[in-house]
Formats: sequence, structure tokens, C-alpha cells
Amino acid sequence: MVIKKELLLTVDENNQPIKPLPRDIVHKNGNWHRCSHIWIINNQKQILCQQRSIRKDINPGIWDPFFGGHLTPQQEYLEGALRELHEEVGISAREIDLTLYEIYKCLPTKEFQAVFYTIWNGDLNQLELEKEEVACVKWFPVKELQHIIIFKHDPQWSYFGYEEQLITSLAED
Repeated sequence: MVIKKELLLTVDENNQPIKPLPRDIVHKNGNWHRCSHIWIINNQKQILCQQRSIRKDINPGIWDPFFGGHLTPQQEYLEGALRELHEEVGISAREIDLTLYEIYKCLPTKEFQAVFYTIWNGDLNQLELEKEEVACVKWFPVKELQHIIIFKHDPQWSYFGYEEQLITSLAED
């Protein structure tokens, strides 16, 4: 759930902690902050994607090939990733289930994005979507996502900059 007065830890351009500030102020002022992105992949080389709720304050209705969100001042990247995965889709993962791909420095959004991936082969009907955050979910083949996001640059999909390398590596595996 989006809480405008939720406190986020601001960091400097080297990802060193500064102080907590309200979410709306962080975005308004363009302060550096942290978030986690979790990519869910199944054994059929598909990626679970979400269409963001139209209630979202950032990129409403846009498709994301990951789940995730901002970190609170007390959270580390992995802890935030596990929390977001459970909140947004109801998947209770363990630390061992997530693999860190990289911590990406995203200049346009002023975010340090910890990019994780996990393998999940469950049934979509088992998921408990947080309706304030997630409108719907759908499996997309890696090759199809590669075309949509990298080659086509579809404006209905989010793009931060690290996706091309990650999707290309998944397509080659």
C-alpha cells in the first residue's frame, strides 16, 4: 500500500545513509533512496510480470517485469525484498530463495535498486494480489519480454536500465 508519509532512508550518491524522510518529500525533492526489485522466473523460462494498479502514485497502469518497493529506514535490501514479495503477491520466500543480481544505481529515479531473482513454479491462482499495488499478473516468456522491453521499448512497460543485461542473460541460459 502506498503511504505518502511513509519514511524512506535517504542516501547520498554513493549509497551511504543520510536520514529518513517522508516518501512524498523524497520523490518531490529527488533524494537518493533505496528499493528492491524481485524477478520471479519459472522452469519454463517465463517471468511473472505485474500490471501496476491505477491507484499507484508512480507509473499507474504500467507493466513491470518485477515486484518490489522502497525500503524503510530500518530495512536492508534482502529484508525489503522478502517483505514486498509477500505483501504484493503473497509469496512467503526465505532468504535462501532470493539471489542478488546487482545493486543498480538508477540516475533518473535516484534509486539504488537491489535486483533479486527467484525461481517459483506455483499456480497464479495461489497468489494473493495486493489490489492497491497490483492490478493483475501474467507469465511472459523471456524471449517475448526481450522483444517488448529491449527491442520495442514499449511505453506501457517500465524501464530502468539494467533490464537488457538481465533479460539477455536469462534468454541465453
